Amino acid sequence: MPATFNTALPSVNGLCLQHCSKCGHINYPVRELCGKCLGDSLVWQNVDGGGTVQSVTALHYPLEQNFSAQLPWRIASVKLDVGPVAFAHLQPDSVCGARITLSIAQDEAGNNVLVAKGDKDSASEWLSAIKYTEIRT
Repeated sequence: MPATFNTALPSVNGLCLQHCSKCGHINYPVRELCGKCLGDSLVWQNVDGGGTVQSVTALHYPLEQNFSAQLPWRIASVKLDVGPVAFAHLQPDSVCGARITLSIAQDEAGNNVLVAKGDKDSASEWLSAIKYTEIRT
């Protein structure tokens, strides 16, 4: 049975991150206080998911059994155009320096996770192959 965990990412279309009402800073990962001004007025807002792949790593051994069929599993650090750097599951044909779109998807256990998609045509095939569902509202 796939593991479940709480990423605190909301189930919304596209990408939704915390925005500080006091200073305007976009915060990620999820936190209780703004990482810039320590304000406690953080609200969820849709943001542009565009970004650039900074680094890529491939996992060759699964910690969770449900990843075994998809090895090597690629993960990337992505510098978002709106500021933060996020770690995300990476579409196989994307490389360092590539432009991607970050969005929220649900794995087969119902966990909301970040996915970095490159080419739109192959992205839907990739998500289907790994049994992830892009969240649409």
